[in-house]
Amino acid sequence: MSKITTVEQAVADIPDGATVAIGGLSMNSAPMALVRELVRQQKQDLTLVAIVSGMAVDWLVAGGCVRKVIAGLVSFEGLGLAPNFRAAVQAGKVEIEEYSEHLLICRLQAQSSNLPFVPTKAGLGTDVLGLHAASGTVREEKDGPTGERYVACARLPVDVALVHAHEADDRGNTRVNPKLVWMDNEIVNAATRTVASVERVVDTAEFSGAPERTTYPRFMIDAVAPALQGAYPSSCFPEYRHDSGFFEAYSRAARDPEGFARFFREQVVEPPHWEDFLAANGASAAGARP
Repeated sequence: MSKITTVEQAVADIPDGATVAIGGLSMNSAPMALVRELVRQQKQDLTLVAIVSGMAVDWLVAGGCVRKVIAGLVSFEGLGLAPNFRAAVQAGKVEIEEYSEHLLICRLQAQSSNLPFVPTKAGLGTDVLGLHAASGTVREEKDGPTGERYVACARLPVDVALVHAHEADDRGNTRVNPKLVWMDNEIVNAATRTVASVERVVDTAEFSGAPERTTYPRFMIDAVAPALQGAYPSSCFPEYRHDSGFFEAYSRAARDPEGFARFFREQVVEPPHWEDFLAANGASAAGARP
């Protein structure tokens, strides 16, 4: 049975109140076509899990979709913190649950391994543990036999993971090309369901001929949504880099709430299809840059 669907259909099944993990690394390979559709479908009360994110989280916050963010970092790298995310957290409109990257990864690994926690020595002697003293999601404990101290990272359930990749077949086999170098596999392993947007759909022979290059085998992927330049305005190396011009224009617009509302509506939300969004922002030229 084919797992190919549309971006619109893939997002329609995500309920309000879901815990959604967002793939990518800051300005790299974020599932932006899927994220934009979450905004367009006006999903509500989402809890976002993002190890290191940026524009994806900011769009969802700007769209009023978010109740809580669980993250290590949400930024536009050299342009600073993601502006709408920062403003919403400072105003108390969005709850933030902050970890180091490694502590958050350990929580996801506990979930994927069906363990009550995963131990690490990361975080010992830091203030981050105090942020979670009430919940105990990361807590200092002592091993009885050895007396060694460690941090216990409790499991973090994820309803849906959204990732972007280069290619997939209709069975759901999915490949990041070249090899994945960041943490998307952690959210995919932890999630109950995973939706992958891809640059293209290829024949299954492309995977059976080189199985060692498969990033996510078909049993890990529930839906595949073709979306050319689906990571824009972030990058999808080596096919296209992030569009600095879009990030800069977005950041400038965010300084003025009224002006930003118009920018976000016209440039992000209103184009009816992903291809229209790309055209509205000149992405065909921007994405082609090496």
